[in-house]
Amino acid sequence: MSLAITVHGSNVRLAGTVDVKTAPALRAELTELINAAGQGAELRVDLGEVSLVDSSGLSTLVGAHRLAAAKDARLLLTGLPDHVTRMLSVTGLDELLDLA
Repeated sequence: MSLAITVHGSNVRLAGTVDVKTAPALRAELTELINAAGQGAELRVDLGEVSLVDSSGLSTLVGAHRLAAAKDARLLLTGLPDHVTRMLSVTGLDELLDLA
């Protein structure tokens, strides 16, 4: 499985699977973007074309959310497909993460 990560400024579009194999690359990309963002910045991550998110993917998103919060920035998840929305709801992460 693969994950395409496309970055346009503070907007990130993901397509494919966010799993144990692809999460490290996503973690590195989001960490770099968050560290480069200024205080009060908003980073938007579009999950509209994501077909699967496993526990490694969820961990990556939570870690990025926490890093952004520590830097006084915001990580906003957008374009959530129904299966991702359900997973976030079942795990309670819809209460932690910023969703649009």
